[in-house]
Amino acid sequence: MTSIFARRMVLLAGLLQVLFCTCQGLANGPFEKATHLLRSYCVGCHGKDLAEAQVDLESIAADPMMATQFRQWRKVIRMLEQRKMPPAQADQPDDRERQQLISTIRKNLHETAKLRASDPGDVIIRRLTAAEYGYTVLDLTGLDLKFSDFVSDAVGGEGFTNIGNVQFMQDSTMERYLNGAKKVADHAVIGSGPLFFYEVPGKTGFELSAITRIQNTYRANGFRTSAGEGGEGFGMERYARAFFTAWLYRYRRELGRDEVTLDLLAEEQDVSPRFARYIWSVVTAGNSSFPTSDIVRRWKALSVPDRNQEEDLDKVRAECVEIHQLLTDWQYRFAQNADDKEQAPTLNASSFQFATTQQFEMNVNWPEGTKASHLRIQVESANGAIQRGVTIMWRKPRIQFRDPDQQLEDPKPLQQVLNSHDIRRLEFGYHPEGRVIDSDDFVTTGTTLTAFAIPIPAGARSAGLTITAELDVAHSPDGIVRCTISQEEETDQGKQVSALLANPESERIREWRAGVLDFARTLPQVSHREPAPSDRDPIPYPFDNTYNNPIRNEYHYKVKYNRDDSFLVKHMIGPATRQSLDYAWTDLLGSFEYHDAYLRLMAKALTVDLGEGRIADLSPSWISQLPADVRPEVRKLQSSFREIRQTFQDSQSRHLEDVLQFAHRAWRRPLSEGEQDQLRSFYKGLKSAGKHDHVQSIRGVLARILTAPQFLYRAERPVLNQEQAVTSGKDISEVVVALGDWELASRLSYFLWSSLPDEPLRKAASGGELSRPESLVNQVDRMLQDPKARRLAAEFFGQWFGFYQFDRYRGVDPKRFPEFTDSLKASMYDEAVSFFEHLIRNNRPVSDILFANYSFLNRQLAAHYGIDQEPLSDTTQRVENLESYNRGGLLGLGAVLTVTSAPLRTSPVKRGDWILRRVLGTPVPPPPADAGSIPADDLLNDGLTVRDRLESHRQNISCRNCHARIDPLGFALEHFNAIGARRETYRDKKMIETSGTLSDGTVIEDEPGLRRYLRKQERLFQRTLCRKLVGFSLGRRESIADLLLIERMLDDIKNSGRFSDLVKTIVASPQFRYSKVATAKPE
Repeated sequence: MTSIFARRMVLLAGLLQVLFCTCQGLANGPFEKATHLLRSYCVGCHGKDLAEAQVDLESIAADPMMATQFRQWRKVIRMLEQRKMPPAQADQPDDRERQQLISTIRKNLHETAKLRASDPGDVIIRRLTAAEYGYTVLDLTGLDLKFSDFVSDAVGGEGFTNIGNVQFMQDSTMERYLNGAKKVADHAVIGSGPLFFYEVPGKTGFELSAITRIQNTYRANGFRTSAGEGGEGFGMERYARAFFTAWLYRYRRELGRDEVTLDLLAEEQDVSPRFARYIWSVVTAGNSSFPTSDIVRRWKALSVPDRNQEEDLDKVRAECVEIHQLLTDWQYRFAQNADDKEQAPTLNASSFQFATTQQFEMNVNWPEGTKASHLRIQVESANGAIQRGVTIMWRKPRIQFRDPDQQLEDPKPLQQVLNSHDIRRLEFGYHPEGRVIDSDDFVTTGTTLTAFAIPIPAGARSAGLTITAELDVAHSPDGIVRCTISQEEETDQGKQVSALLANPESERIREWRAGVLDFARTLPQVSHREPAPSDRDPIPYPFDNTYNNPIRNEYHYKVKYNRDDSFLVKHMIGPATRQSLDYAWTDLLGSFEYHDAYLRLMAKALTVDLGEGRIADLSPSWISQLPADVRPEVRKLQSSFREIRQTFQDSQSRHLEDVLQFAHRAWRRPLSEGEQDQLRSFYKGLKSAGKHDHVQSIRGVLARILTAPQFLYRAERPVLNQEQAVTSGKDISEVVVALGDWELASRLSYFLWSSLPDEPLRKAASGGELSRPESLVNQVDRMLQDPKARRLAAEFFGQWFGFYQFDRYRGVDPKRFPEFTDSLKASMYDEAVSFFEHLIRNNRPVSDILFANYSFLNRQLAAHYGIDQEPLSDTTQRVENLESYNRGGLLGLGAVLTVTSAPLRTSPVKRGDWILRRVLGTPVPPPPADAGSIPADDLLNDGLTVRDRLESHRQNISCRNCHARIDPLGFALEHFNAIGARRETYRDKKMIETSGTLSDGTVIEDEPGLRRYLRKQERLFQRTLCRKLVGFSLGRRESIADLLLIERMLDDIKNSGRFSDLVKTIVASPQFRYSKVATAKPE
């Protein structure tokens, strides 16, 4: 310890000697001459007795170190270089004296800056701004809970809200943070799996989050042809991709990929490796039964590749799509309710039914004006064999027309309404094998298509067709067909009915049925059912699946859920996904009294008296007294209940560890052992008090984490390491210390993203990489290209240029400008943020800010601007070549033009002052108290224009000088109205005048002229950009120690001009990587 102290004292002594010698040199050398010149030409107007524009050069010249008044000295240099000072009527230094004064002041500034270059400046501990709080919560939880303005933020430093010395924590502010923390905690999902957050809070959110997770897993990994009630199917392309993957693996040697694995091929084809392996086992298995054998046969017949040409691969891909279509055709041919628009076609053991006869009832509808309705009868083979001899007898065909204005007539035999041509073709009463049939019946033979037209009588709006199809087993004992009746006319109702016909007594049919059911299990049309069955989706045994029966309806609104995903779990998803899916199902079934609801409905369905029994209370002896067919179901239900309850119990310790990990992320650093113990103790205290269960206690700990200073404040205070300490040169009780990796990660992420570090940044901090400047800088490119860099566009550029949170702007009179709608305002804000996001994420030259020829427009905003250059959509997109519209870049942004206007009119003063203050960094002094202002409206009875009134206003001697600098800049933008639209005249039809003359004689006319002027002043803008970016990144006002940093940034602009280079220079600087730490002076 003594040696460390001794080294520090030697270092301090040497630095003090340098300081003393430097100060002596500055005071006794050229600066003495500079002081003489200041007294001769400047102090008369800027001295102790008279300090015009609040500049007292006499006092600040007494401190040649210039550290505290460096901004004033820079202003002196600028005024001397521009020959604005001394004023024209005052005594003037000659050119040699002027240059000597400028050179001396600039040299002294540079020397002072060099002396303090290692001083990181005073960064006061910073509270999270409202926006930073919202972004941080978003990145912690994945939820946008609309925290962007729930606390008030003041502006300080270089004009930003992230400045510690203007942030205050009042009681009301703390209360808002507490309520915000509780709000976040209420969104936590504390179930059987890891802790996470969901958009809907509380118990409702817990249940909905489980459904969402299940559905997301199903959609990401599974497939189904369609959902019930007409819902769209998804994922069916997985079959074709899996067939193609299997083909690639089969011919891997021919394709020159001998060593490739099936799993790798599956990943390349965007197929689950597990599913690919399953399909491979199906198509390579021997002795498949029909119709699976038909699919396998088609797959094995795929082309053998002779070269790895893309056109050959495309051909095989198309053939695999055809195999999938064949699979689908077989599934639909066997499926139940294949014709129902409201019901998903299903093929499974419980629904696969057939008989020798089937009665059809079909509604026949037609568009208005139709003369005849055209029906088709199709008989298709259901076993792949050609069945030329299959005979179907169509018995008792009846048609009943419906006329809403007439009493319903009795059904008529079909042949009574058909035309003579169709009657002869259908051969009513004739059986080809001589069998006697009724005179109104007809027969079809083979797999044929039979069509006929039903003439529509006057007034009829629809009809009902009834007919019974009967398989003639005497002549077709082994026939297996699907009979379908369909209508050609487009209607909004079901267009067909169909059924399978076969002889259940036939041995061949029984073998065929077993093959079909094996096909249904092997290559199903759905990999899963939805968690909440639709009205016609199957529900589990022992409930009646009949559509619209009372028990089924009660199941839907009381029990609600049924898990049916065994194919997906077994053949499509891996262990990790299955675990997540199991967690979701456990949460879903544990989110309400599912098991009791199931038990009560099962008892009702089976007419079993449960009394007041609940699933948790049922004893084995009581269950053993139940009927034999009920006992297994009750035991299975009780086992499920106990397993879910135990899973919830087992998850509690993991939740506490999840909370500690949450704290690690929220506090932006690893937790100490003491902090972990405190949080664990807090949880135990809440739970042991008896008033809070596990879920409530976890929420309580989350709220504590989010109201802790470690979360609300960005302390960035490293532990002092004496070996690394370097004195600041200002006070030996302060030392400059390198920030630690975690502090650097936090500082960088809040600089670029206004939020906490992400996983790569945390990993780099954990590995100690960020303490190396090159590693810190390497993170910049990745972070600036990330979508979260849009926040930098909103926070930095938005606050700098004044369009911050413009989507909430209320500074426009809605009666004067009714077109300024919320959607137009949102489009303007999106344009501004998207423009700067593009600059940041695409590393554009910073000159684009002022001189870009593009912007980001949607259809509405382009119409508002009068731009019809190219077709636009409702989505914001980049639009080029906007010079002819005087758009592009900062000056053409509608949001900027609006915030620099008054509610009723444009304001050349506001716009001109905005350019001087925000763009060029050369603000004019505040107006005197008696300066007055011009009227708020643009049209008054005096007939004067805004320009006329400002000319009159400038007659005031105290206003003239400033307005000579302000007004010409603002008038150059007068062709843009108060909400940024282009105009050629004022409201009184007078022509707009945009020209103006600055005090130095420079003439500026219209927006192009203003751009040319800014091009000449570009160095001022660049310096302002650098100063603002430094101030935003460090959370403080510019200090003299930053002068050399800003000079390096200006060199970056000269050399490359890219935005990322400025950021990297800041990040690599001592100002960014070091911090001051106060220590006690050694005795």
